[in-house]
Amino acid sequence: MKRLGLLYLAAQNLRRKPFRSFVTIAIVGLASGTLFSATLLIGSVDRSLEVGMERLGADLLVVPEGYQESGQAALITGAPTSFYMSRSVLDQVKATPGVEQASAQLFIESLLSVPCCTGRAQLVGYDPDTDFVITPWLVDNLNRPLEKDEVVIGSLILANKGEQVHFFGQNFNVAGVLDATGMGADESVFMRIDDAYQMAADSSFQAEEAIDVRPGQISSVLVKMAPGTNIDQLSQRIKTNVPGTMIITANELSRSVTDRLSGFTRGFIAIDAIVWVMSLLTIAAIFSMIVNERQREIGLLRAMGGSRRFVFRLMLTEAVFLTAAGGLAGIFIGGAGLFIFKAVITTSLGIPYLWPPLLTFVKLTVITLLLAIATGAAASLYPAYSSSRLEPYAAIRQGE
Repeated sequence: MKRLGLLYLAAQNLRRKPFRSFVTIAIVGLASGTLFSATLLIGSVDRSLEVGMERLGADLLVVPEGYQESGQAALITGAPTSFYMSRSVLDQVKATPGVEQASAQLFIESLLSVPCCTGRAQLVGYDPDTDFVITPWLVDNLNRPLEKDEVVIGSLILANKGEQVHFFGQNFNVAGVLDATGMGADESVFMRIDDAYQMAADSSFQAEEAIDVRPGQISSVLVKMAPGTNIDQLSQRIKTNVPGTMIITANELSRSVTDRLSGFTRGFIAIDAIVWVMSLLTIAAIFSMIVNERQREIGLLRAMGGSRRFVFRLMLTEAVFLTAAGGLAGIFIGGAGLFIFKAVITTSLGIPYLWPPLLTFVKLTVITLLLAIATGAAASLYPAYSSSRLEPYAAIRQGE
């Protein structure tokens, strides 16, 4: 029999039992969707950390004691925060052996009713004279430093280059938009620290709420280590030399995200393993039932000249059709669900997220689909083999 006949017969057999076909597609889709969405989430978090750490450009961050968790949340998810310490901390950090560069930043939490943002935004004042985070981006993209009342915004701030944003009664011109990182920088607005101090001073009479910060106060110190320096030793040295401070390292940020994902990952592995085993057993049971129900049909096929190989391939083709449909449905639903509920998931888990490149997305889709098809083929092997071994006359008699 021709291959066209094989495909036609397989399709017709599946159409004859729509509910059974739907059940098979649904359970394979559940397994595929769970695997696809969870793997996509984990991979996207890893990519966000990689891009975000590169954008941060610092080996460690010095914050006031008691604000380590707030600082981590601001860096990872962009959760707005405000805390302050004396600028003398910057000089003490600079004087610590092993510090190659150090630069101060000032964190200000915007008001809630800002047109550019869905909630409060994180305003970050940086020092152009010592900065090594925003300045390199300005050199590569603007070929100049920021001027007075200019800002650079994250990718999630609702404004474009050349437009204005409004904070605490003052207008700022958007000089550029940073590339997406999936981390806190996407929801942050960067300005010169002198402009931040001026905005704070003017807020008492220009805005409905004054900024409680004085010139000379800072929120954090970004540190780049000297070559050959051990980060743990440098962290301990800064804590000893600069009392009242806490250290956030890039490794700690990654570990914090990993810890938050660990429970989810363990649950995902357990649930997906159970679902895949259920899929395997269900498909095997369904095709065993199919063989028993269609003995007369199989006997007639054999009597009409169908070979054992043809019957075997027919069963495998039906399994491949069902599992491929289930795999595609699961990939679509899992991907769509992650897209729709991404904000809820990342907020509840406190993790960053950056969509993967198209090539990675395609690779994951192909791997998930192939795994679904392989599962169906493996589950139907024995029923397909059993059906191919049926003798035509006996099969017709047993199927009556």
